Order: sequence, then structure tokens, then C-alpha cells
Amino acid sequence: MTEEINTSAIVQGTEMQREQITFWDGEGRLVPHLLFKYLENIGIGNYFPDDSNRKNTEPIIVSVKGNVVCPVNIGYVLDIIKNYILECCTKGIGDCGSIINSLHCKTSLFSDKNLKLLPTLKLEFISDSPDSGFFFFRNGVVEIKGDNIQIRKYEEFDQYVWENSIIQIDFVIIERPELEQNCDFSKFVKDLTIVPDNGKSIIRLKALSSAIGYLLHRYKNPTTTKSIILMDVYVNGKPNGGSGKTLLINAIGKARNLSVIDGKKYDQKEWFGLSSVELNTEVLLFDDVESDFNFELIFPLMTTGMFVRRKYKDNVFIPYEKSPKVAITTNYAINGDTSSFRRRMYEFEVSATYSADYTPREKFAKNFFDGWNAVDWNYFFNTMFNFLQVYLKDGLVESEPINMLLTKLINRTCEEFVEWCK
Repeated sequence: MTEEINTSAIVQGTEMQREQITFWDGEGRLVPHLLFKYLENIGIGNYFPDDSNRKNTEPIIVSVKGNVVCPVNIGYVLDIIKNYILECCTKGIGDCGSIINSLHCKTSLFSDKNLKLLPTLKLEFISDSPDSGFFFFRNGVVEIKGDNIQIRKYEEFDQYVWENSIIQIDFVIIERPELEQNCDFSKFVKDLTIVPDNGKSIIRLKALSSAIGYLLHRYKNPTTTKSIILMDVYVNGKPNGGSGKTLLINAIGKARNLSVIDGKKYDQKEWFGLSSVELNTEVLLFDDVESDFNFELIFPLMTTGMFVRRKYKDNVFIPYEKSPKVAITTNYAINGDTSSFRRRMYEFEVSATYSADYTPREKFAKNFFDGWNAVDWNYFFNTMFNFLQVYLKDGLVESEPINMLLTKLINRTCEEFVEWCK
């Protein structure tokens, strides 16, 4: 059985200690066990996404630096080895030509079977809890609770972070009144909830805020396995695009790792239909699904985990607690009235403030995210964290449907039938 490695010990070696490892003999021939010892020493190893089911799952190769983890491919590993050989040879440690020739002749060392001999790394990642969420920035880990936001140092944590989960700005806490006055994205979200009744608009804003917070919260509660479904407010039974649904979910992708599947092209029977999902995907969006989308077929990935088949790579099973939360945008209603459907659906009708003829760019005189400076990004992230606080305090808040029941009836029949009924 492959020995599990304490990764905190792997990455503490100094550059001097690295230089002491030579994985070739006096004639420049690679020595396999020393080569793998070198890779272990620099934090390269195997990681099992589903640690509880190793017998039936395949590991992935990762690189660990400090408490930051990144999946790597064989090309990356070979490049590290080659550069290290060149570095050693410039210092007179070995003959470069002989060692590189040996590397070319020993490519079988990097076959799938041999790579299974890399050390198995036991990695525990910083994860959200029922009452808190964590986000990762250059200047620290931001912890959000229902009544508090604080910035903590990475050194305070023994657990690990996926590299592409780190947002490359320095986070600064901004008070809520300033956000409501100056943050364009906050105004945009409010626009998506406006209806003629001001009281209902207030409730709808809280409901949409809680739905955004739910998607931002990585903790998976088995009693709340909802898919957030954003649909348009219909008045005539016809699809109306450009309302801001996809823009809203893409905004969540600025704070969480988002994988997007084109709903118009998605074939639910396609073998590799979910191949874009990665181990660190936190939100999965089925974007702009058609009226015949079979919601029932995604029940398993919402409640039991995901089996991801990948082209030219090993298949990966992502267990429920590590699987992404699901969002759906559609111009249609998704039918289903049984308790199984209701337990898994959170539907919200986006107000008709925006359309193809009136976009957020026209109101705010700029595209969201393009050319933003540090102040803009901090306004945005503070707003998103306030939405998470709504969810942490109040859970998923329901709002009264507007045209949803009529929309579902039209989707099941047709607009002419509904007009005949009237």
C-alpha cells in the first residue's frame, strides 16, 4: 500500500536541501526511486478526490506549495525535472547531455502505472461550515459569518487551498451604507427584483440575495439540495432574453470556481456531457436550457455526487460533499410538481428591468468586470459577501411567484390553449 505523506513536511525543504538530491548515477543514468524521492520532496504526489472510496477511484497528480494545491499534468512535471537537471549541471553536478539523454530514454517512468508510485498526499482543504464561508485573496483568507466579516492570515490554517480559488486582489472591508450608495452591482441586483408593489420588491430582493448567498456557500447540507433556477417574468408566454440571469451567475463565478454548460447544446445522454467540471468546481451552471430540459436527470449529481467522464483523462468521481452546487438559467419554465422536484427546485423570476433593448451597460455606462480597478472589485466582493450573510442568517428566502404558474401551464400546453381557457 502506498504510504500517505504529511504534506506539511514536504514543502518545508530549503533550496539547499533540494540541491542535495540527485536522481542520476555517475554516468548520468536516471535512478527511478531517487527521481520519485525528488518529486516527493518538492510536493508532487497523488491526491484522491474521494478518499473514502480509493478502491474504485483514480487519483490525480497535484503540486503542493505551502498550503496551496494545484492539479498538474505530466508535461508540467517533466518540465520541472528538466529545469532542475539544467540548474544542477550549471553548478557542475553531473553531465547535462548524459542526464537529458537518459531522461528521453526513460519516458516509461511517467506512464500511468509508474505515476501511481508517487506518494499519496492526504490533503484537507479549508471548507465552509454551516455558519461560515471562506474566500481566498492575496492578502489573506476572508471569513464570513452571519454577523461578521474578518480577514485572517493563511498561516492560521493547517488546511489547504486550491490555487485557482485565490482571487488576485487585496481585500478591504467596506461598510454596507457605502456599498448601497456606490456599488453598481448592488444596484443591478436590486433592479432584478423590482415589481410595482414596493413591499414585494423588498421581499424579492431578500429572496434573490439569499439565493446568491446559497450558491456562494460551499457547505453542502443534505437537507437543502436545491438547484437555483432563474427564469424571466413572462407576460405572453414567449422567451425574453437579455434580462441579466446569466450575468448574475457569471458574477458568482468571480468569487467561486464556475463551470458553464451551454444549455442549448447540452445532451443529457452525452457520455462526456459534464467533462468541463473540475475537482475544484464550486458552482455548475446549465445556461439557457431549452423547454425540454429533463430536470429529473440531474437529481443524482445534486444529491449523491458526480461521476465526471473526461476525454483522454482518467474519469473522476466527485463525492456529494465536494460536488458543485447547481444553477440553471432558462427562458422557459421547468415543469415538475412532485415532492422530489419541489425539494430540489428554488425558482426565481427575474424582473423585466433589462432586456435586449436595455442592458446594464446602457444604465451604468460600462460593462461589469471589464477594466475594474481595486475599488470596484472591493465594492463587488463586499456586496457578494453581504448576500452570503443574508443566507447564513435566514436560509433560502422564498418570494411570492409572479407569472410562474401561468408560465408552467403555457410550457405544458401552448399559449393558444391558455387563451382559449380564458
